[in-house]
Parts: sequence; structure tokens; C-alpha cells
Amino acid sequence: MFNYRKKNIFYILYSCLVGSPVATILCALCSMFIFAACATPEDVGKVQWEMNELKADVKDIKQRSQALERQKPGQDEQLNKRLNGLENEQKATSNAVSDLLIKVQSLTTELKVLTGRFEESRYFSEKSSKELGEGKDTLIAKVKELEVTVNNLNKKLADLETTKVPAEKQKPAEEVKAEKPEGEEKPPQVTKEVKDFYMEAYKAYKANDFWGAREKFQAILKDYPKNEYSDNSRFWIAESYFKEKNYEEAILAYEELLKKNSRSDKIPGAMLKQGLAFYELNDKKTGKIVLEKLIEKFPDSEEAQVAKQKLIPPAPPAQKKPAPAKKKQ
Repeated sequence: MFNYRKKNIFYILYSCLVGSPVATILCALCSMFIFAACATPEDVGKVQWEMNELKADVKDIKQRSQALERQKPGQDEQLNKRLNGLENEQKATSNAVSDLLIKVQSLTTELKVLTGRFEESRYFSEKSSKELGEGKDTLIAKVKELEVTVNNLNKKLADLETTKVPAEKQKPAEEVKAEKPEGEEKPPQVTKEVKDFYMEAYKAYKANDFWGAREKFQAILKDYPKNEYSDNSRFWIAESYFKEKNYEEAILAYEELLKKNSRSDKIPGAMLKQGLAFYELNDKKTGKIVLEKLIEKFPDSEEAQVAKQKLIPPAPPAQKKPAPAKKKQ
């Protein structure tokens, strides 16, 4: 009998170990009744005290589980809202980052374009300044060379005059009177020769023989430096260079005329063509300055009107209107 009760006790304890808290309590009660027959009063008191503690623990556990079950829907909703908010923030951040990257790429491209334009402008500016400086040095050298040539010609003329005067003094007075009768003053034969030479040179220019015409005009300036055709000769020399598209030499030749006689009637034409020559050399800045000086000095001249037209900026090309769509029949 005792062995049978003992087996029952072990079975009940095993059930308590693997069961739920309620099963544990029932097992404990059964054990108490089983042990009541063979336990002392002290043991029974201890078992009751432990049972009370277990009941309190079970009650606390039930309350906590119920509280957790009540809080769980609200917490899930808050977690879902928070997760949705985080997802929305992540999407907005991703879009902002994408837009920022696109803007950075666009700014980088614009910066490269502006850098290229700046380098191109600086290159052309340095090139124009260098060419202008070289042209200025060449012009100064030409002017100095011309000054030396003119001084040498003046010396030669002075020597010729000094040698001519004594020869005239040796002539008898009667011959002098016969050569120059009173009341009659004939122009020197030299003027007639200069005119003939000038007309030959001008005909060569009109025949597009620019090199031959230039040689003849230069011979006139060399042999007869001071005559009424000097300004015209210098002008047509410059024009011959311009016709040959040798614009640098043309600019120098026009400048020589401007310095030799600033009151010549060829000055407006020389300034106009000199400005146009600078334009042909892509030196628009200097060409504009020359044309503006022409307009300022000779506002009523025909050349000034041409210069004004040249300074007017070209109109932008007109956009073609799209052709009207044909109606379907």
C-alpha cells in the first residue's frame, strides 16, 4: 500500500514539473492530501504557506499577461506608425539626395563649360594683345624707317639746291631775263612729269596691276617727295595692299598718310579703310576705335556714314515659322 502511494506521489510531481501553472497548483493540492496521511502538522503548514504564495504568483502572472494583451494592439499600432514614418522619411531623404546629386552634376557641367569659355576668351585676349603689340612694334619700326628715309631725302634736296644755285649765278643776266620774261610765270616742267607718272601709276592700279602701280607710286614719292600728288600716291599704295588682302601692310600705309598730312582730303577714306583692315584681321576692338575716331572727326562725311553702318551690331537671325499642317482630306 505504501509503495502504491509512493508511485502516485512521483507521478503527481512529474505532472507538476511539465504542466501549466494551474496544473501545478492542482498537483500541489493533491500532493498535500496524499502527504496528509503521513505528514506532520508542521509539514502541512509549510505546504499551505507555499500554496498561498503560488496562488499569489499565479494571480500576478495572470494580471501581467492580461495587461500585456491589452497593451499589445496599441503598441503594434504605434510601431506600425513609426515604421511607416521611418519609411516615408527614408524615401524623402532618398529623393532629396537624388535631386542634390542631379544638381551637383548640372553645376559641375556648367562649371566646366564656363571654365572652357574663360580659357578660350583668355587665349584669344592674350593672342590679340600679342598680335597688337607685334603690329605696334612693326608700325613703330616702319615709321622710324620712313622718318630716316625722309630725312635722307631732305638732305639730298638740300644738297641739290646748294649745287643748283651757284650754276644759276654764273649765267649772264641776259640769259636769265630771256628764260624768265617779265609778267610770265610758267609752271616748272617737274609738275608735268609728276602728273604723267601719277596717271601711269593710277592706270596700273585700275588694271589690277597692284604691284606695278605700287612701284610707280613709290617712285613718285622717292623722286618727288613734296608734290601735289603725294597724298594720293600714299593712299593708293595703301589701297593696293588692301586689294591684295595684305591688311597689315595696308594699315601701316594708311598710318603713314595720316601722319604725313592730317589735313589731306584722303584722311576720311584712309581712316575708314584702316578700321576695316583691323576688322579683317579679327581685331574688332582696334577697328571700332578707328571708326569711332572717324565719326568724331568727320561726322558729315560719307565715310562716317559707312562707319556707322559697320558699328551697328548685326540683327539676330529670324526664326523660321513652322509651316502650317496640311489638312487631311
